[in-house]
Amino acid sequence: MKYVIGIDGGGTKSLLHMMDLEGNLLLELRGGPTNIYATSEQAVEQELTELLSQMVEASGRSIADCVALCLGSAGVDRPYEKQVLSDIFRKCGVTGILTITHDAEAVLVAGTGKQEGITLVSGTGSFGFARDLEGNRARTGGWGHLIGDEGGGYDIGINAIKAAVRSEDGREAPTLLLPMLMKEIGLERPEQFLQYVYKTAGKPQIAALAKVVSEAYLAGDVRAKRILEDAASELYLKTSTLVRALHFENRPITLVANGSVFTHIHYVYERLSHLIKSSYPEITVVKPTLPAAHGAALIALQSLPK
Repeated sequence: MKYVIGIDGGGTKSLLHMMDLEGNLLLELRGGPTNIYATSEQAVEQELTELLSQMVEASGRSIADCVALCLGSAGVDRPYEKQVLSDIFRKCGVTGILTITHDAEAVLVAGTGKQEGITLVSGTGSFGFARDLEGNRARTGGWGHLIGDEGGGYDIGINAIKAAVRSEDGREAPTLLLPMLMKEIGLERPEQFLQYVYKTAGKPQIAALAKVVSEAYLAGDVRAKRILEDAASELYLKTSTLVRALHFENRPITLVANGSVFTHIHYVYERLSHLIKSSYPEITVVKPTLPAAHGAALIALQSLPK
């Protein structure tokens, strides 16, 4: 029996969906990291080989019956990465159609069921992707925390720390962010922010402080609200850039808002939705209800000849 495979290749974990040609889920499997920028190419090959072996064993199906496979993974939309990953799958015995694409495209299809629309990701960082039915693509953001990623968790967290220390200096009005951040991090004195930011914390730890900003906003803190408004504005800017790039201004398309910021900070999601609806009333903003691996499997299915 023929089938397709969709894989969400993450930097810490992966998810595989095996689907029949009618679009029914046959099997779901979890594995380790398969993003070539998060680990070595050799480690990715070993993990993908193991994942496909587990699939064959668990399903009782032959790898030769896989007629199409799609892998969605961050940063793999360039020729070199596509070739490396394609070679790995061929070594594993996959002879069907291969599609190697950015994970944002898999998220888009998981959220809309088709390869048209916008994906906006706000997790630790931020990234925007758009595609139309003709195959034209556009992207914005994804430049990393030092020169970009506005509207992501790290951006929110580091801006909260900046507001806290400015408040401590007297350069800004008092804010709940100062005592709330100190309590969350476990600091006894404001001076200890120096050690925390420059020596102790990494990107994930600072990004995790976005939840404190949300809590301060819900407690009525004006400065926290402004940080979240700024984040929503930056995400809106990414959206409007993509809308103009693919001429979506007056088209009834869907924007899929994905990532921990949208999941856990309701105000950012609502604020962004309001900004988009005010400018582009034809665009519908949704959160994904299905995983990116499901979208990757649908891309594989849609790649088959009609």
